[in-house]
Amino acid sequence: MLLPVKPLDFEVTRPRDVEVGDCYRSARVLVRWMGVPIGKLDVPVMGGWLRASEVGARALRELSDSFGREMMRRALLVDGIDASLLVSDCWTKEDSRSPRRRLSVSVIVCTRDRPDDVEKCLASLSRLREKPLEILLVDNAPTTDATKILVVEQFSDVRYIREETPGLDHARNRGIRESHGDIVAYTDDDVEVDAGWTAALHHAFAEDDSVGLVTGLVEPAEQETEAQVLFEDYGGFGRGWTRTYLQSRRGQPMTWDLVGAGQLGAGANMAVRRKLLHETGCFDPALDVGTPTLGGGDHEIFFRFLKSGWICLYEPKALVRHRHRRTMDELRRLLFSYGHATRCYFDRETLNFPEDEAAVKKLRRWWWKHWARNRWLRAFWSKGWFPPELVKAEVEGYIKARGAYAKARKEIVADESQRPDMFFGRIVGRDDIRSVKVVSIDLAKPLSDLEVGKQWMQIEVVATFRGKPLGRLRMNSHGRVIPVDRLADRLADAFWFDLLNLFDSDPSLSWARFHADLGRQLRPSPVDAEQLDVDIPATIVVPTCGRVDDLRRCLESLMAQETTRPVKVIVVDNRPELETESKLAEDFPQVEWITESRPGSSYARNAGLAVAPGEILAMTDDDMVVAPDWLEKLVAPFVRNDVIAVTGSVLPGSLETNAERDFETYGGFQCGSDRTEFGASWFRKWRYRAVPTWKLGGTGNLAIRAEFLERKGVGYFMECLGAGVPAGVGEDTLFFYRVMLEGGTIIYEPEAVGWHFHRAKSEDLRRQLFSYARGHVAYHLVTLIKFGDRRALTRLLYELPGSYLQRIWDGLRGHCAYPWNLLATEIVGTLCGPFALWQSWRYMKGNGEGYRRWKYYGAEVDESALVEFSEGGKG
Repeated sequence: MLLPVKPLDFEVTRPRDVEVGDCYRSARVLVRWMGVPIGKLDVPVMGGWLRASEVGARALRELSDSFGREMMRRALLVDGIDASLLVSDCWTKEDSRSPRRRLSVSVIVCTRDRPDDVEKCLASLSRLREKPLEILLVDNAPTTDATKILVVEQFSDVRYIREETPGLDHARNRGIRESHGDIVAYTDDDVEVDAGWTAALHHAFAEDDSVGLVTGLVEPAEQETEAQVLFEDYGGFGRGWTRTYLQSRRGQPMTWDLVGAGQLGAGANMAVRRKLLHETGCFDPALDVGTPTLGGGDHEIFFRFLKSGWICLYEPKALVRHRHRRTMDELRRLLFSYGHATRCYFDRETLNFPEDEAAVKKLRRWWWKHWARNRWLRAFWSKGWFPPELVKAEVEGYIKARGAYAKARKEIVADESQRPDMFFGRIVGRDDIRSVKVVSIDLAKPLSDLEVGKQWMQIEVVATFRGKPLGRLRMNSHGRVIPVDRLADRLADAFWFDLLNLFDSDPSLSWARFHADLGRQLRPSPVDAEQLDVDIPATIVVPTCGRVDDLRRCLESLMAQETTRPVKVIVVDNRPELETESKLAEDFPQVEWITESRPGSSYARNAGLAVAPGEILAMTDDDMVVAPDWLEKLVAPFVRNDVIAVTGSVLPGSLETNAERDFETYGGFQCGSDRTEFGASWFRKWRYRAVPTWKLGGTGNLAIRAEFLERKGVGYFMECLGAGVPAGVGEDTLFFYRVMLEGGTIIYEPEAVGWHFHRAKSEDLRRQLFSYARGHVAYHLVTLIKFGDRRALTRLLYELPGSYLQRIWDGLRGHCAYPWNLLATEIVGTLCGPFALWQSWRYMKGNGEGYRRWKYYGAEVDESALVEFSEGGKG
């Protein structure tokens, strides 16, 4: 896995380049519009910088819908929709509304023996724009006075409280007893809060009296280790970038989806309305860290607030950043505790709310089927998604939690009458809950609070625009006023695209205008493409096997490259007995020649790569001709730190014979005319099907970052694959597979053009396709055997047979002109693939591996070793 990744905030109204350093390959960018989170982008780092132009381009491509939704929400809150809207009309317009009422906020941080984390947390709290009434640090059963000394010496405005009873929920309840604010806000000691955190929480409670609990967005504070990246990939703590309102029907059994209160987020970022705690109860001391249950206290109090009928709001504008566990062992223990706490949470709600037992049972079944089983199957089947042993740890925690809650409750809560988590939710009759009022709202006018009367539990909102119906949606009211903020959120979510198209008969015109205007805001001026420094050297490696005329044509095109960077050309002679060097060396004195007597294109390429200097290593074949700007087009994407390999377009050099035309019918080498990016996310999206790395290009038009060859677990090309060995081709597709498995990015750059001269004779083409079919099977078997990627079985046992049957059926119906003898050759080659791979492994064992361990980058090569290597000695 390529690390690290830099988490950053990016305010689109104040775009600027950010220096992050060359050690980061990419940035996890949280895009914000006037402080409102819009979405997350993975943006490559270029030369140590995060470029604002690149963020803008990706935001336009990936987040246009989110910008449109937020634009309509703002318009509904301020003026209504009275004319065609443009993003520029509200690009820098702030929400100037003052809170309806002032509420005081108490911030509580619970900790135990982590003074270093506490220091960072309290420092971030000191930078809050809206100061809280008080900040309380509850030190839970500490073993040292380090945290107390830190608070006394550096944070005099923080009140230190020592809670001797171990258990996170004991600490949380102590914070409630000691605090005085109208809102009780919690965060963890390994969290750094955003400067607008308390302001966002305050606004959420002040604007809507029905809101009882608020959670917020939790982003990673760092992604320096594999464990931290994996935790985010597994789900993390964040729950998206859209406000979510959850509310039950008071007095009715909970629905199973609301029992899954984890959809609200985590206790690292939550706040409750103090006056409601007498109804919902405080935290259950038998749950969470420091007890036999290992967790679940936050989700459990979410459940009780939902049960009581109050709105639980997920507000992404209330942002904090959490430092995830850094080591794999810590992550394994964390996931074990998550599974353990999940079962304890289910047991707790079944015991305390028997009327919700059916919903809890349904959620238990969902957890096993859609969470545990599906995740384990995907981890087991799909290499590179998530380690199966970590999924196993969570399932193991769930299984071992049997009886843990009952044990904890018996040990910790001796007197049931004194439990702080007693629930006293109010009950409403069934007839009242079923009552619905229909309300019509004209969106051409500014929105206002919606008062429907205490007898109505729900409202059916019919949205219109100057009498034209747009649609309808249903909202819970429970007899309370629906404030304008909630109304605008729900209407914008449901109708933003319809509102965008109100003033055009053709929706594509509205979308095009909006998209163009948004593009002008995100990228206010044209930006030239980033260029790779011309001082960065490159080496071109060309393997050859005695094709003198083809090699001469190839070298002539390489000598004509239009570039100012230092370039070296290395030709690796894989058939030295044919004396190719003696025939061409005089005509091309700039070329360095080395020999590799062991047959095999991978042996030859590895020989050249092992001695090649330069940071960028390009490759082409002796039967290729490249364009004058080929090299510069091919190396340009390496300005991005995350790019490991670049492939280019391969066009036919000649189509004069039937064999050449048949090869193009077979598929040729062309991979399209659009620039395409293939990375870790693309690699992981193929859940149960083999990753189609064969569609990315090949070694005939390829450049790689030299340092990546020395990376453990990647290395050079695998010599059991490739032309010249029994298995045939596949070394390039396996290299692409390993690059993306390690988290690297591959760019297909169609402007880096080369021309390949296909086999001109039919018998040569049949031998080539026979080799291609063998190599394709061998490649998949290698991913299965060496990497444990079971998606290869889908390709070998389902996709390939189905493809051949489809092609046979198309040929019988006359829908395909592909020759039958070539199709038969492919089928026979496919069947021979496993035996060919076995032969290749025996061949490689007898001839030895190439010099993968050689240090070519900034180190000297042993001349005696070079002689042995060129003579075919073992590596």
